[in-house]
Amino acid sequence: MNADARGHDSDNFDVEAIFQEGLSQAEQEEAMLNVMLAGRPGAGKSTLVNSIFGDRIAPVGTGAPVTQEIKAYRRPHLPVTVYDTPGYELGKSPAEVAGYFLSQIKKEVMAEESEIHFALYCSLIANKRVEQFEADLVRALAGEVHTAFVLTQCLDKESQEVIDLRAHIDARRLPIVEERPFPVLAEERLLTFSGQSILVKPFGLDDLLRALTRVLPAAQKRTLVSRQRVNLELKVKEANAIVAETALKAAAIAAVPIPLYDIGPLSALQVAMFARITRVMGFSIEPKSLAAACTAVIGVGTAARTTSSLLKLVFPLVGSVVNATVAGSTTYAMGTAYIKACEGLLRLQIAGVPIDQDDIIGALVREWKKAR
Repeated sequence: MNADARGHDSDNFDVEAIFQEGLSQAEQEEAMLNVMLAGRPGAGKSTLVNSIFGDRIAPVGTGAPVTQEIKAYRRPHLPVTVYDTPGYELGKSPAEVAGYFLSQIKKEVMAEESEIHFALYCSLIANKRVEQFEADLVRALAGEVHTAFVLTQCLDKESQEVIDLRAHIDARRLPIVEERPFPVLAEERLLTFSGQSILVKPFGLDDLLRALTRVLPAAQKRTLVSRQRVNLELKVKEANAIVAETALKAAAIAAVPIPLYDIGPLSALQVAMFARITRVMGFSIEPKSLAAACTAVIGVGTAARTTSSLLKLVFPLVGSVVNATVAGSTTYAMGTAYIKACEGLLRLQIAGVPIDQDDIIGALVREWKKAR
């Protein structure tokens, strides 16, 4: 039974255990995401996918092509499989190349009762044009799987070079995601001109991710949103949906007003919500640390004392019973405040700043007090 549905009485309320149950529920809401990479050798395919997920999933080459055959790359605890394809074999038609790539990958994913969820076709902006072979290959791939055309190593998405190449691709009317290419710089670049250094920041990945979420099934969309490390806006949107859903459940629980000493199910629902938000935000935290932080903020002991403390922290005028309006609005306020806390902490983690239990407690206290 899900953490948010299991009964919890007033004398048996374990924040850490319920939080762990919520994490397990969130993991069940995700599904394996299968990603295909295609493009000429040296097009930046591995750099692109590694930047999206903030992890070294696929090896990056610095000389000879790394991929000589189709390779499947996975990382522990990451429900993503990346299938990297090699360069094109001379003498083969685009349809034959695409057919070979797709058939080999499908053998593996179909054995797992899955499918290829999207392909990223990468082309260096420095190439300045798309050869007919490439266009036909992309067309063949897109006929079988959602294919995004990515212009890699762009230094300025508004440059004439990018504008001209986009027009060149548009003229080919390729059946690609959103019917347009995505100019991207996956990693920052340090450029030097006349003794002056300019740091060009990454761009374009957030736009690419937004487009991909529009073509994915719900479970794979949840996986992409929660595991990507680029677009916080997507994470917050998904987390807000969880809060809205949980607030409705909370209101249903309190449809008949319940006393504070008998609201174990409501408390469990709210803690499980925190866990689900944590997973979607992709925030790295041990359940014990989060449980300690919640306990420090909302109180310890029975469910009555726990939720009573939290309700009075958010809405100091709550009385001795909780009705549907109070349960729904309080759960919503708690959830949105928790999202704000996670968002701030995640920005620090992405920037490489270490986070400890005191940071978590401080962030929760600040945001929950703002929710009053």
